[in-house]
Amino acid sequence: MRVWSAALAGSWFLVGLGVGLAVSRQTPSPSPLAGYADALSEQFELSGRRRRVLNQLLDEYESRQREIRDRHQAATLDAMEPDFRALSAEFDDKIRNRILPPAARARYDELARPLAAR
Repeated sequence: MRVWSAALAGSWFLVGLGVGLAVSRQTPSPSPLAGYADALSEQFELSGRRRRVLNQLLDEYESRQREIRDRHQAATLDAMEPDFRALSAEFDDKIRNRILPPAARARYDELARPLAAR
């Protein structure tokens, strides 16, 4: 009976999680600059037309900010690659030589070979 209750509770949890994710994807997140646009619009009593132009400018600003961030993030990830490879090699060695029994190491090497080629 306890197993059944746990399975039912787990199922409801997963259903709730799925619904929550679906709803969150449908709801657009507000622009980080929305408050700035509101403040400018209020402070300078912008007309509807000027507010639309301001929103277009701020959208372009955010887009170009993302481009810069993505470009630098890619460069940063490239710079980190040697460290990630060294870390992977270190832990691969630990798993192979400390966790696995000697008889399983050849099989582990076979499984790891395609990953090491990447």
